[in-house]
Amino acid sequence: MDDNQKWLAAAAGIEQDIRYLRAAMCTGGPNGTYATMAQDIQYLKTVLAVYRKNAAKGVAWPNPDDLYCISTLAFAPQQVSTATRRDFKTAI
Repeated sequence: MDDNQKWLAAAAGIEQDIRYLRAAMCTGGPNGTYATMAQDIQYLKTVLAVYRKNAAKGVAWPNPDDLYCISTLAFAPQQVSTATRRDFKTAI
């Protein structure tokens, strides 16, 4: 599987998560839960857009030892920042 296929496969998983959250929102529940799920869907949509863009641009799939970070920029809601970090530590 090449890098583009990996990004697209990951994007398909994100789409499935979005569908799952939307279905969960339709079943009702506490209002706080609804708001949290709506926010989660927005985050997932951002990730989905980045994954699709990476596939289209031929970005290399990150090394398994790297942490691939995606964050929205507070001053520009339509833009995201991506970075690959190796300086994280895992809990033992």
